[in-house]
Amino acid sequence: MTRDTTPTIPVHGVHAAPGHARHSGAKPPTDRNLGLTPAWHINALAGMGAAALCLGVWGMTLVNPLQVDGAGLIRILPPVYFVALALSLVGFVGTLTLRRFIPALLTWQVLVTVVIVHGADPIIHGLPRLEASFRHLGIADAMARSGQLDPGVDAYFNWPGFFSSLGMLSGASGVDNLSGIATWAPLGFNLLLLAPLLALAQRLTANSRQAWAAVWFFYLSSWIGQDYLSPQAYGFLLMVALLACLLSAFSGWAWPTGSNRFTVKVANIVGNLDVAVPRRGLIELSPRDTNILTVICAVILLAMTASHQLTPFALIPIMAAMLLTGRLRSRTLPLLALLLPVAWLLFPASTYLQGHIGQLFGSFGDIGAHTFGVLNSRVAGSDAHLFVVYTRMAEVALVWGLAALGAFAGHRRKAPWLAAAAGALAPLLLIPAQPYGGELLLRLYLFSLPFAACLAVLPLVSDRSMGLEIRRALGLLLMGSVLATATIVSRYGNDGMESFNADEIEVVNELYATAPTGSVLIEAVRNTPWKFQNYADYDYRSLVLAEPSDTPASLTCDAANQIAAKSGAYLIVTESQLEAAELRGSVAVGDLNRFMAECGSSRGWTKIYENAGGVIFRIEGAGNGK
Repeated sequence: MTRDTTPTIPVHGVHAAPGHARHSGAKPPTDRNLGLTPAWHINALAGMGAAALCLGVWGMTLVNPLQVDGAGLIRILPPVYFVALALSLVGFVGTLTLRRFIPALLTWQVLVTVVIVHGADPIIHGLPRLEASFRHLGIADAMARSGQLDPGVDAYFNWPGFFSSLGMLSGASGVDNLSGIATWAPLGFNLLLLAPLLALAQRLTANSRQAWAAVWFFYLSSWIGQDYLSPQAYGFLLMVALLACLLSAFSGWAWPTGSNRFTVKVANIVGNLDVAVPRRGLIELSPRDTNILTVICAVILLAMTASHQLTPFALIPIMAAMLLTGRLRSRTLPLLALLLPVAWLLFPASTYLQGHIGQLFGSFGDIGAHTFGVLNSRVAGSDAHLFVVYTRMAEVALVWGLAALGAFAGHRRKAPWLAAAAGALAPLLLIPAQPYGGELLLRLYLFSLPFAACLAVLPLVSDRSMGLEIRRALGLLLMGSVLATATIVSRYGNDGMESFNADEIEVVNELYATAPTGSVLIEAVRNTPWKFQNYADYDYRSLVLAEPSDTPASLTCDAANQIAAKSGAYLIVTESQLEAAELRGSVAVGDLNRFMAECGSSRGWTKIYENAGGVIFRIEGAGNGK
């Protein structure tokens, strides 16, 4: 394969002869020959990154997770952590200011930033984040042990790709307990994203410095927290890798732009909006290489489709946007991307589809409910939680504002911007579909972020391959500082309910050791680190969902007694349930403690275990639970 990166490709897609790409006269400057940089500058920046890494990790080890309150980690992180964060930001911006472009040093600086910003969960808590991580371990274990899929269990068994991969990993490694992988998944997924993110940014920006700045911006503003051990994280990684491959190997128009009136008009509109489009270089592939890459991309599409419900549908409008902006010349892969998720929903996931048609399509087209309705429902809970919610909303507004400003700047400077803008806006077309359990806007922000980041850095990073000017460097440093601080609040604001401690895990282990297989297990508030074993062998129930509410639910003994009426049940209440209830206002303040005091002493209730992390009650039923 050979690559032609010179600005010689006309709008109509006819490739210029190689001889046309030659320059006459003096050789123009490139990223790598802009002048010598003193070695001590490079060593100082590398040392600054090392100091930031050491101080950041040390600072996180000083945190006592039991002191986390409603605002999350921001109030208990020591000053040395913020010194480390500042050093990492200065180190990256300083590296971009060097006249010499040094990818290895930029890689080091970004890796340091990723560890400091996204490594808090495994370093501070040392346990998997979110109750869903434990549940996903249980699903993978259930599939691996049974060797078959039962789509009637729940939605996860209708999209088993990710869990089957986890099961294969467990079998191949001989490690039955994958909790260590779940613990380090947030950091691991972010590190795995670096290469595809950079490859994608290289195709959407004018030069390598802009691409690295965009990757850095992504990590500083990625607060959603969908990087835990989950099909979403796996699907997002596959999506970014696929898009990077498509825009690198299949860039160009999918049709001759002069063939008819429509294609001429589209090409003219795109060319007028973004004059850089015709100048984007293409990779010339042989028919054999084209077929091989097409098969690889098709396998990635299939793996994504079999693993997650939403990500494949988010990819469809993004690929359509790339087609219409002249950045994707393959016609087969977009068609496959459209057909695969629809076919999967109709056939392999037909059991789920038949039982959830109303849930999937009942609110189709209700844009207000999917946007403002969801946002209004999230603005609830304690004062500390409201502070986190408003910080998240402000950060999203800042990112989109910077992206809009970048699109304007790119258009004025005649720099590449249109494909990034189209990619950032394309996922929003899913808004009319359904609210996706109230999380659709969060997921769409994540899908848009790699593209928005490429736009946001345009006003501060030159289109020429040269070091940053001092004014732009200071602006980039200020922007990074604001985003990093906001992300510490946004990402870790729910840390009190999203993280767990060893005492809580001990309570859950005691529950499994005590409750016979087939028992009814009840959690007072849905936020328990369980289901990591015997996933399909117990009847799991929740009295209250941990969702924001202006009218908190009232826990009653009757609700639990009715569930246990037939054959008894086991009720578990943990510290993380209490945190979730108070943080989001799911129940009235103090109501969970009242519930345990009143019901725990009532007839038929027996406390069978208690430690600092929680308590287990045995509730007798008509059959005494036997």
